[in-house]
Amino acid sequence: MNDQSFPNPFKTELPDDQPLIIMSRTFDAPLALVWKVWTEMEHVGQWWGFGNNTVIEYDVRPRGKWRIDSLSPDGTKWTMFGTYLAVEPKSLIRNTFVVDGMAPEDERYYEEHQFEERDGKTFYRSISNFPDIAMRNGVVDTGMEWGANVSMVQFDAILERLKAE
Repeated sequence: MNDQSFPNPFKTELPDDQPLIIMSRTFDAPLALVWKVWTEMEHVGQWWGFGNNTVIEYDVRPRGKWRIDSLSPDGTKWTMFGTYLAVEPKSLIRNTFVVDGMAPEDERYYEEHQFEERDGKTFYRSISNFPDIAMRNGVVDTGMEWGANVSMVQFDAILERLKAE
């Protein structure tokens, strides 16, 4: 499952027998820069979703909280939030993820973000683990893969701007 209309789309896997979404791609930037753009509040609001965001909280450390209000092109407001469970600088982030109003908070899902430097570029993989396959498929049906790719186009633009500075 890939959306080739994007310049560097995610490779997305949906295992038939597990409630997972596995997404991976390579950033054309060193790990330190990718980590900076991923973890610093000043950048996340520029690349998350459709770029029309209010970052309310973004404390990337164990037990830190994150909360982002995102406005979609059709005017729908999405509030997403969670807690960071583990952070290994320039390597790993584990967090919970809840979309307000989509499911009860006790039906949150878990994400793991892995970062690895490879020849001056950064390989990234995320694993989203849902309570069941039906919830996973419901998230996929919202168009999340397309939205994730939109985010990465914006993320790449920030990387290019920072590399040029």
